[in-house]
Amino acid sequence: MNAGLTYRRLQKNHRNIACTYCKLAAFLIAFSFVSSVAQAQEVTDTFKVKELETIHITSKSATQQAAEQSIKASVVDTRQAYQQPATLTELINRTPGMRIRQSGGLGSGTDISINGFQGKAIRYMKDGIPVDYLREGFTIASIPVNSLERVEIYKGVLPVALGADALGGAVNLVSRRAQPRYLAASYEIASFNTHRATLSGFYTDSAKRWFLGMNGFYNYSDNDYKAKVKVTDPNTSNQVYDRVRLFHNRFTNVYGEMNAGFTNRRWADELAFTVSVFDLKRQQNHPALMTDPYGAVTGRQSSVAPTLRYKKSFLQKRLFIDQFLAHNTVRVQRTDTLAGRYDWYGAFYSIPGRVGESRQPALSDIDYTNTTSRTYVKYLLNRRHALEFNNVFTEVRQKGTDPYGPKLHNTDTSVISLPAIYKKIAAGIGLVSHFWDDKLETAIMGKFYHYRSSGTEAWQARPILKTDAVTQTGNNQGAAIAAKYNFTTQSFLRLSAELANRLPDQEELFGDGIWTVPNFNLSPERSLNINLGYRVVNTRKDALEINGFYRRTKDLILLVPVQPPYAQYHNIQNVKGFGLEADGVYHLNSIIAVNANFTWQDIRLFKLSSSADGWQNNARLRNTPYFFANAGIVADIGRVAFKEDRLKLYSHYSFVREYYLETIPKRLEPGGFLGLFGSSSVNTELIIPNQHFWTAGFNYAPSGNRFSVGVEVKNILNQDLYDNYRVQKAGRSFHCKINYTIQ
Repeated sequence: MNAGLTYRRLQKNHRNIACTYCKLAAFLIAFSFVSSVAQAQEVTDTFKVKELETIHITSKSATQQAAEQSIKASVVDTRQAYQQPATLTELINRTPGMRIRQSGGLGSGTDISINGFQGKAIRYMKDGIPVDYLREGFTIASIPVNSLERVEIYKGVLPVALGADALGGAVNLVSRRAQPRYLAASYEIASFNTHRATLSGFYTDSAKRWFLGMNGFYNYSDNDYKAKVKVTDPNTSNQVYDRVRLFHNRFTNVYGEMNAGFTNRRWADELAFTVSVFDLKRQQNHPALMTDPYGAVTGRQSSVAPTLRYKKSFLQKRLFIDQFLAHNTVRVQRTDTLAGRYDWYGAFYSIPGRVGESRQPALSDIDYTNTTSRTYVKYLLNRRHALEFNNVFTEVRQKGTDPYGPKLHNTDTSVISLPAIYKKIAAGIGLVSHFWDDKLETAIMGKFYHYRSSGTEAWQARPILKTDAVTQTGNNQGAAIAAKYNFTTQSFLRLSAELANRLPDQEELFGDGIWTVPNFNLSPERSLNINLGYRVVNTRKDALEINGFYRRTKDLILLVPVQPPYAQYHNIQNVKGFGLEADGVYHLNSIIAVNANFTWQDIRLFKLSSSADGWQNNARLRNTPYFFANAGIVADIGRVAFKEDRLKLYSHYSFVREYYLETIPKRLEPGGFLGLFGSSSVNTELIIPNQHFWTAGFNYAPSGNRFSVGVEVKNILNQDLYDNYRVQKAGRSFHCKINYTIQ
């Protein structure tokens, strides 16, 4: 849908906001024009041909450029882990300020936290495009590292080019395409009958006029690790803990994409057509909390998603256009029709007349039809100033069937068969400038958001009428500024500040059709975000980076457990916090390097107006870690047995300080410096205890990087590890991975 047509359809009371947005755009253009006139002579000189006696060329990789821009970004170079049986969640968790929490083993649901922000406040991108249209088919829980070139993690302010209404940051997954011609495959086998395989390749002709590419992966795991759960003692009928092997916890995921296109043509720098296909099956062993065992509940998602992307430069490469289009339907299915129940030991008990193990039986089949259009335009005003514009339009239409689901009062009409629609526009304009011989880099941004949703909330036990359909609209604006000052070529200081707004997304409003239930009363999030950081690196690539942040948020949207087995997104009235993170790497010699980082954050509720909630004032935000740290050592040894062989030995350690499943009063928090010592006196079942995760392994390549073998042991200490909602993770596991590359 054309963004201009959408704006004209907004009601009259929305036009004032649009006018304000236009004024901001006019200001940026005027500022740029004045600056352009002042530097007219410099621009003229830029385009003159000059004869130079000596040319010194220095360049930085795309990974370095992303990490050193004015907007704060941490970059995970996944290429360094291609030969290791590491997961993407593990690599990201080694990044300061980042925690990814999973609800179980391989493929389980994830929730990412960046400097205290979490859930949908963090947006996911694939090559700069919002990836919501693929739902769970392409997520950090299932993507192998071999499928990616790198991961860019933005904290706080987002560049205009990413075009999303994120409040706390974004994760940009950059696809692997490092070589003009290559074919790479990997296979991993691991504990709990886990198998992971990848296949990727890219080919272009010698003139680079056309290309073919592919990327695919397969994941399978029984996830049948042992976990400590509450069972009923047959002698006393009391609830006691026992360690059992999980069952009905299998995960299978197949994803593949093929792309083809043209490059370096007069009419296009690049025209790419891609078709992505995925099928995901998940057995559900328990609800959001690890309270009840399920033995027959299943979920499935599948889709075929065609996309088109066009890139072209004009006016001697001063004007650049990048257009993306996607349209697909994701089918989401849930089955819960068992006439009985299971216990934690896998024993089945028939219950005549009962349908479903959870409190809401289901045989649902829901279609989510997605349309995504992203338009990015960049214009180089002169050598020092560039103007950017980005507009992302998203539409999701939901419709399905469920014979066991809620029905309209006194009818046979399933509520889920009624159409639900969600539309959103996220637009932004920005000016990127360089001053003082590129010592100072600045970015000024303005953003505008609009959404409209309609649907019927049906999960509560009450009569549902057709007139209960809810329609909501919202408009918001945001503004941000980022600046980076280079003291030397090896050190810089950067500062960013943002008045941000985030609209509820379609899953927060409509639920996910499985365990997250709708909430059409959500309000948009609003936040003030400030980041300040310093980084220095020397010629040996030893580096140290320190960052501080401040957040002040109203109506933060947080996923919380409600009526078991369900969870629902709620607004948290007022949240504020600040924190500090540090990250460093030091090379002991040409072979051995050590690295370490830590994050401490104090995210608390404040100014809760309800008298019933007054006790929560100054309490920590629930289910959110507040201190975590990582350390690692890597030894990279060449010529071990052959001239071109390479052996890499490594070990990584992660620590997470205890945090709390529910909100607890501040007076019950552990004492000591910054809350880092002692333990809370609350019910132990509300405490997610201190966690120590230690991994070690090696990979060996006998002849360059063509062939390699990697072996790794995770959770060497076999610790009880917990994650989202105190769900237990796997114990000690063994992994072996083989890679083969032709390039």
